[in-house]
Amino acid sequence: MATTREIFEKVERKIKERSDEFSQLRAVYKFELNGPDGGTWIVDLREETLGVRQTEEDAQCTFKSSDVHFVDVFTGKLRPESALLTGKIKMFGDIGLAMKLGQLLRK
Repeated sequence: MATTREIFEKVERKIKERSDEFSQLRAVYKFELNGPDGGTWIVDLREETLGVRQTEEDAQCTFKSSDVHFVDVFTGKLRPESALLTGKIKMFGDIGLAMKLGQLLRK
């Protein structure tokens, strides 16, 4: 089973490979994950600070979830829409940015 760290490392590789495309969003996303493999992660899509880091800072869009549900979404076991509708993942902030991130990560 994938870990949250492995998923964020994969996200960071994808961001770096397509930095021009991702940095156009100019947004910061926060993932607050509880559980033994949890933590607070930032996905920063601003050109000057582009990357993924495990830290606490402000974001335009925040996701809160258990580490298990997060892994399930990113490995395809749980649809993001279902996770949001059932409360397994909670989203705060700009829903438009959330949708754009999802579209880019699916490519």
